[in-house]
Amino acid sequence: MNDETLSTAPKPFVFVLMPFNEDFDDIYKLGIKEAAKEVGAYAERVDEQIFNEGILERIFNQISKADVIVADMTGRNPNVFYEVGYAHALGKIVLLLTQKADDIPFDLKHKQHIIYGNGGSKIQSLRSELNPKLNWAINESRRKRKEDYSKIISIYIHTIGASELNNLIEIPENCLSKPIPTVRPIPTVNPLSNILEGCHAIFFQLHNISSQEIPNITHIYLFTEYSYVISLIGCDPSYCIETYSTNINDKFKVKYRIPVTIPSIPADAVETFGVRIPIKDKVQNFMLRIHISNNCYDFSFKSSIS
Repeated sequence: MNDETLSTAPKPFVFVLMPFNEDFDDIYKLGIKEAAKEVGAYAERVDEQIFNEGILERIFNQISKADVIVADMTGRNPNVFYEVGYAHALGKIVLLLTQKADDIPFDLKHKQHIIYGNGGSKIQSLRSELNPKLNWAINESRRKRKEDYSKIISIYIHTIGASELNNLIEIPENCLSKPIPTVRPIPTVNPLSNILEGCHAIFFQLHNISSQEIPNITHIYLFTEYSYVISLIGCDPSYCIETYSTNINDKFKVKYRIPVTIPSIPADAVETFGVRIPIKDKVQNFMLRIHISNNCYDFSFKSSIS
C-alpha cells in the first residue's frame, strides 16, 4: 500500500474540560469520547495523561495543542470556567455542554453549546448532537490552521541570475493568486556518468518567517509535466525518487514523493533540500506540495534553461 491510500496524518485531538466527578464518567466515556471516535478524532481529559509538569501547566499545554475543546459547564465548576476563558483567549474553537441552560453564562450563550438534559437518554442525546458539531469544529480548526501556516512559511528556489550568480526567488503559495515565477535551475553533471547531459539541480529553501514553530512536515511532493528520472541531492544518485500518476489537472501528469522528512522548523529557521532533474525542454512547469498537520500547501513555478 502506497502513501496514496495510507494516511499518516494524526487524528484530530479533542481536549475535554469537565469536573473530575464520577457523575460525569459515563457522560465522558460513552458520550464525548464515542462522539469523537465517530468523527475520526480522539478525546482525552488531563486525568488520563501522564506528565511531569504541574496540572495547570499541563492543561494550558493541552488546550494550546488541541484541535477542538469540549467543555461541560454543568454545575458552573470554577476550574472549568477558568480553563474555558483561557481557551477562548487563544482563539480555540470551544464546544460548550451542559445539563441545564442556566449554567451557560449570558455572555457565552451565543457560543456553540449543547443542552443535553439530565434524563435517562441524556448520553444518547449528547452523542447525537455533539457528533455534527465536532465534525464542523474539526474542519473549521483545520481551515484556520491552514490559513495560519500560509502566513508563516515561505518557499525559495536557488536560481542563476543574470550575472550567473546563485540567487533566491520566492515561490508564492498558489492560493495567493500571484504570478508564477520562473527560475533558472543550476546546471550539474550526471553523477553516474560525469557528463552534463542536460542535468540540473533545483534547491528548495523552506523558511519559517514567524515567531512560532511549524510542526512536522510529513510529506513533500513535486509535480511535473513529464516523467523524469529524479534523484535527491546528497543521496545515492542511483536511487530514483518514487513516482505516482496524478490527475491533479492537465498540466501535471506525474508526481514524485520527495524522500525528505522535516520534524519541525523553529521560528526564523531554514530547512533546505535539492533534487537533480534531467531537464531538456526550454520551459517547464512544476509544483511543490508540502503537508503540514492535516493540510497541504501548493507552490507553482516554471523552469527556464534558455
